[in-house]
Amino acid sequence: MKIRKRLALLREQQDLLKKGLRNTQLHRLFGERIFSHSLWGFEKEALAGGLSLGLFIAFTPTIPFQMIFCVLGAIFFRVNLFAALTACWVTNPLTAPPIYLSAHWLGRFLLGQSEFLKTIISLFGFGEKMGRLVEHTAYLWAGSLLFAIVAAIIGNLLAKKGWDLLHRIKEGKQEAENKAD
Repeated sequence: MKIRKRLALLREQQDLLKKGLRNTQLHRLFGERIFSHSLWGFEKEALAGGLSLGLFIAFTPTIPFQMIFCVLGAIFFRVNLFAALTACWVTNPLTAPPIYLSAHWLGRFLLGQSEFLKTIISLFGFGEKMGRLVEHTAYLWAGSLLFAIVAAIIGNLLAKKGWDLLHRIKEGKQEAENKAD
């Protein structure tokens, strides 16, 4: 029963937020898309998509802009906004350094002594310091994108399996209650 009450309260808050968004600059900019049920509702695909989006953005080195990217991505892809924003906080000031350091190491392992990367650096005529910056940035992004893709896929699959499991448990409880009556 507690879950139902919390969901009802959350729906009321969402309705108030939607009413508050009417005739605002955001409404004019994004149109009716910001009132999409999948953006605010609790549906299997929308929640899984929001979790995937949030995790993908969380593992990219875009920390100052992650929440903005999550909002724009959720509106564009019509996935659950709350799930996306919550998941993007996987990287926070405490977890970001080890995650990005690991991503850098993975990128360095993947790209290693890549001739392609060296060609790009020499082609654009970067100096030694700028060349090293570009090289380390490429390592960070390569590792981060791999982490992001894997996290998004795993998050999506786990959200869908978790949804199915919760609904099976709920159905089992309802059947047990019906048999008891």
